[in-house]
Amino acid sequence: MAGISVRVMATGAPVMTADTASSAIQLRPYQLDALTAIEHAVTRGCRRPLAVLPTGAGKTVVFSAFLRARAQRNDAARHVVFEHRDELVRQAEDKIRLVAPDVPIGLVKAARNELQHPITIASVQTVSRPSRLAQLVERGPYDTIVVDEAHHAPAASCRRILEALGAFTTDGPLVLGVTATADRADGRGLAEIFEEIVFEIPMLDLIADGYLANFHARQIQLRADFEQLHTRAGEFIEREAEALLLAADAPIHTVRAYQQHAPGRRALVFTSGVRLAHEMTAAFTGAGIAAAAVDGTMPLESRRRVIAAFACGDLQVVSNCAVLTEGFDEPSIDAIIIARPTKSRPLYQQMIGRGARPSPGRTTA
Repeated sequence: MAGISVRVMATGAPVMTADTASSAIQLRPYQLDALTAIEHAVTRGCRRPLAVLPTGAGKTVVFSAFLRARAQRNDAARHVVFEHRDELVRQAEDKIRLVAPDVPIGLVKAARNELQHPITIASVQTVSRPSRLAQLVERGPYDTIVVDEAHHAPAASCRRILEALGAFTTDGPLVLGVTATADRADGRGLAEIFEEIVFEIPMLDLIADGYLANFHARQIQLRADFEQLHTRAGEFIEREAEALLLAADAPIHTVRAYQQHAPGRRALVFTSGVRLAHEMTAAFTGAGIAAAAVDGTMPLESRRRVIAAFACGDLQVVSNCAVLTEGFDEPSIDAIIIARPTKSRPLYQQMIGRGARPSPGRTTA
């Protein structure tokens, strides 16, 4: 027997407010602590610090404030932020503009190649192409490199970019990594990229302090034997897990669990496999619940339409396969349905973290 997890979020603390006088976000105490820890590490000679903050804790706010301070100290310096997917670049831009409205920003992703500004936000997907990387290097040198979702940094594409920008040389740029999880499912550590974790705060601490929403967990039992699944790179093979869940009628059981434990809530469903994501959607819509699915095979504009419909309330449930695990920010989510097995603590933390952001008016459970 194995199960599907349904996690329902209770009300959390108010989101950060903006200081209208300076057009900058007012940082929370732990975010100020993170900035102080990073600055102290740099002062004592750490050139590649890593900061670990849970999903929803405001990692982008922290590194944006760090960049703003460095830009103010030296207005001739250049800085670059790396996001590992094209579609996360715009989201990072929005947050940085809130924190550092006085610093011009350029984007490097797909057809955009804005290299002339003090802060550049670049997609690893795009910059990993030799011609685009050569252009970025030519515009350097860079004072600061920020690697968002830094648990991806050991990947060959990201490491190649860092090496090209001189990140591992004694006179190279400062490299700040930020992540919610300082470990990887494949067992590779981050020590090959970063020198030390200079700041870390547990999710439970932020829940206790009211900065993140609380969770109430329910486990739904299925007739499925996960012992028969094989693993690859430390994780269950997706195709096998999907077949097992479909054979166990997971979509039907998921809908029943939602109706029993989280009726009317805004739910995000994580699945093993694209087919299972769409089968989940079919089961929800068959029960009269407005739902849709997104997956990596869909055109970007199609995914954006689904996410927009979810954000405005036209959809109650969105199922996804490996699309909304990282970088998806929708505070109105108040139920997470983990309809997939995983051996990865980082992945599990990323999934439940999608519902950890507090939202005004959220119901308790």
